[in-house]
This record gives sequence, C-alpha cells and structure tokens, in this order.
Amino acid sequence: METRKLSDLKATNPYLRMGTDVSDLEKSIATLGLIAPLVISPENVILAGARRYQALMNLGFTEASVTVVDRGPLERELVSIDENLVRKDLTKMEVESHLRRAKEIYQHLNPVVEAEVEVEVLPAEKFLVMVSEKTGLSPKQIHEAINRDEMASPAVKEARKNGELSLSQTNEIVKLSKDDQFEAIEHLKELPVRDIKKFVKLANVQGVTKAIAATPNDPMMREYLEINAGLKKLIKKFKQLDLEGIGPSELPEETQRLLAEMNVMMGSTNQHFEEYETQLSSN
Repeated sequence: METRKLSDLKATNPYLRMGTDVSDLEKSIATLGLIAPLVISPENVILAGARRYQALMNLGFTEASVTVVDRGPLERELVSIDENLVRKDLTKMEVESHLRRAKEIYQHLNPVVEAEVEVEVLPAEKFLVMVSEKTGLSPKQIHEAINRDEMASPAVKEARKNGELSLSQTNEIVKLSKDDQFEAIEHLKELPVRDIKKFVKLANVQGVTKAIAATPNDPMMREYLEINAGLKKLIKKFKQLDLEGIGPSELPEETQRLLAEMNVMMGSTNQHFEEYETQLSSN
C-alpha cells in the first residue's frame, strides 16, 4: 500500500467510467474515508477505482492510498475488466464484451494444449467459477454471453443496441454466419423467435435469399404478438373472476372505463368479430 498525489494519477484507461454520479460515494468517503485503495500501474495509470478517484477529487483530496499492480499489460487489463464486471450499470452488451475479452486474456495467460481436432471448449473452469462468483451469472450464462459477443455481426450488435432485437432473437440469429446476418438483419428484426428459428434452419440449408422469400415479414408482427399476449392474459383473468362470481359490472370504475374505451375503439370492427364468434360457435 502506498500513497500517491491525485494530480500524478492518469485517468487514461479506456475501461474507466468517468463522469458518473458519485454523490453517494462522496458521502461515504467523507464519513468513513477511503476504504478500498485505488489500483494503479507503475506508470500511475488508474486500473480500477475511477469513481473513487472522481469522488476524492470532488471532495478536494490531494492524495490517496493506492495499490500498485506491477504486471504485464494483459494482467492490468484484467484488473480493469474485473472492476467493471461487478458494476450494476453496465448494459448486457457491455457485460458480454467484457466477458469475451476476459476469456481471451485468461486463455492467453493460461494456454491449454488442445487435441489435434479443433473442438469448441468452454473457458477454463477456474475462469468460469471466478467470473460467476463476481457477477452472479451461472457458468452457462457466461458462456452464452461470450458466444453472443463473438458470433454477432456488427449489424446485429447495432440493432440490439438500438433496442430492435431481443436477447432471444439474437441467440437464434447468431447461428447464422456474420455475412448472412448482415444480409438478413432487416428482415429478421420484425420476426418472432419461432419464425427466426425456422429461418435459420432454412438459410443454413438453402441460403439466405431463399429463406427470406419463404418467410413472410409483416412489419406489424411484433405489435400483433404483444396484443395476442395481452388478450390471452385478459381472458385468463376474466375466467378467474368468473369462477369467483365476479362480473364486469362489479369491476372497479377505472377498469370499466378502460373496457368501454376499448369497446369504442373496436366499434368499427365489431361486425368482423361477431362473424368470427358465430364461426367459433358453429365449430
């Protein structure tokens, strides 16, 4: 443990997350002092503790306790990744990227002689256990997260970043080659997971072009699925209330108002639904 002037420290590490809200940390340091020292390299580059460094600066401290990690560049990078993985405000994509890089570094530092035939292997058990303890993720989740980051094309990552793809959709799409992902991404964004599974199987056999032609893409499919899910829940709830002997007239006023509003919205299509109900009854 050493003491260094804050003015001598360098916040140039790309893994550092500067500019975040550290007000709670400032209160803690003001009351209890700096409990965990900053982690730095021999060159005074901060490897871990950016938020603590920021809080100390805001409070007017001029120096702080530090731990110096005199290791190679890969070990230093692992220290920074480790610090970030225990944070709660990382996005899922950031976690996946960090896990993939941590795996690469760990396997480089701990080489394993593989058989002559190439096989896909999980990261070393020690790595999985270590990361699992720090993040709360299961080894399977860690492996899947790493796989998503490795297999996803830039186009898929961008779509996911923009909220255009769910995790389940992404898990299926990355089973395509990156070139095929790029070609099919606009078509796949609106497809439900079950249709993406069919698409991937077809594309891997007959090619993306034929898979696109054979898989209709309704631009409103996501909205339809959300409506379906909501209506199924609504019907289930009404059945439960009916078993308790509760009818629509006994529902809260706000609920009755919403049902009436929905009925007005559906007025223009009531004839269609009446015809459909008749058809159901005849069956």
